Amino acid sequence: SFFVTRTTLQRKQCCPGKMPEWPSCVEPVNNLVLLYMLGSEMEEAAETIPVSVITGFLGSGKTTLLNHILKHPDMAETAVIVNEFGEIGIDHLLVETALEDAVLLRSGCVCCTIRGDLIDTLDLLRIRRGRGEIPAFRRVAIETTGLADPAPVLQTLMSAPTITAHYRLAGMVATVDAVNGLNQIEAHVEAKKQAVLAGRLLVTKGDIASTGALAALDKRLAQLNPTAARLRVDHGRIAPDAIFEDGRYDPASIPEDVSAWPAHEGDHGHRHGAGIQTFCLTRDGPIAWRALHAWLDSITSLRGADVLRIKGIVDLGDGGGPLVLHGVQHVFHAPRRLDRWPDEDRRSRIVCITNNIAEDDLAKALDAAVEFFDARQN
Repeated sequence: SFFVTRTTLQRKQCCPGKMPEWPSCVEPVNNLVLLYMLGSEMEEAAETIPVSVITGFLGSGKTTLLNHILKHPDMAETAVIVNEFGEIGIDHLLVETALEDAVLLRSGCVCCTIRGDLIDTLDLLRIRRGRGEIPAFRRVAIETTGLADPAPVLQTLMSAPTITAHYRLAGMVATVDAVNGLNQIEAHVEAKKQAVLAGRLLVTKGDIASTGALAALDKRLAQLNPTAARLRVDHGRIAPDAIFEDGRYDPASIPEDVSAWPAHEGDHGHRHGAGIQTFCLTRDGPIAWRALHAWLDSITSLRGADVLRIKGIVDLGDGGGPLVLHGVQHVFHAPRRLDRWPDEDRRSRIVCITNNIAEDDLAKALDAAVEFFDARQN
């Protein structure tokens, strides 16, 4: 079970006797990694390049998908980072070699392989673009390996300083094999994490799957990731825009389908086997920022690796718009305030996808944090 640690909040200089407005005057400390964008410096970082992650288990049709979209004219001004050129049939599309391990396709897409680690590859792309060695690109797509746990990739895109200064995580799509996907999800934790963390699920090979297999997979995916859009993709045929900008990891917005989030603890969430479950903590009353931060700090400090994903919309009780949360394991985007609620429901809702963490433990820890800080305020 969890306990709420006492968390110190540091105040900057502000008007004496007045609680400063969050977040410009409050900085979290301790173990929670909150990527604060202080003042206008980061608010104006709107020129960062959106990055989308394409993942999918072995044999799920990811390469077929890439082969299709790389030829699409809408891929102009896009940089695609792939694992191996040999797996992608681009020889007949090659126009010129920009530099080692990078090619320019007729579609206008720049394609390169991962060199070293992801940070090095993204830095090198940016430097080459600045030197004029490759065409300017306005977005990036990253292919992960079939056996990859996507969480570290997402964490890198959300937290590495040299990355966040120039790029931003725009979303993640996962291909899921309609024939074998159900068994892969049950047998391999990587396949399960890919489905859990994606903002869009692309169901492939539906043309050769039985109606029963499609229905069973759709039901499981709805349980595993109830807020993700599920799209049917046969032979890789999909418009490139479907893999970009899904908004699920955008800290400045909340998905339009917030009303479709799991309702509350009374629904008991969705259990997926291997300890992974999805549930939503719902509170009718406000949750003060200090209580929310203490709770997040507590759970990420103790079990961050098992907090696969948290996203939420929270009433801070200060009369302002709701606060939006997006986090993967230990790493959270800087929380942002919306101007208004996305629907008529004004309750705080925090969707949690966890591994071997009981819903009741998180709920009790949140209640304890709220009660503690409410008592201090009264």
